[in-house]
Amino acid sequence: MVSDKLKQNERLVEKLFEILYGAGDNIELLDELVAEDYVQHNHSAGQGLQDLKRYFKRIIPLPYRNEPRDVALFADGDFVIRKEVRAHKYSGVLIDIFRVKDGKLQEHWDAYRPDPGTERMPGF
Repeated sequence: MVSDKLKQNERLVEKLFEILYGAGDNIELLDELVAEDYVQHNHSAGQGLQDLKRYFKRIIPLPYRNEPRDVALFADGDFVIRKEVRAHKYSGVLIDIFRVKDGKLQEHWDAYRPDPGTERMPGF
């Protein structure tokens, strides 16, 4: 059975993606989800909470936010893995790995692999 802590960690990641796929009107909610000294391993997004906010403001609303996708979350210890399979203009697989500590997202890695013949997602 999945513990309450693991479910809470998964919910943090879900909330982040609700903001990311939103209209851009709730970016300040990142304060509740993301640590001030957030470590980002995606060179496009910068470091820390403030850089993440700037990155989100630059890319939201995403042109592919309403496209169909299949999402799975896996939590283990302090890590949450989010796998997103897209099937449309930006078909491919996106994997995000988050480290969670003290109820906030602390660190992030990602990898995106587009299907052959499809476009790369903007921002990745």
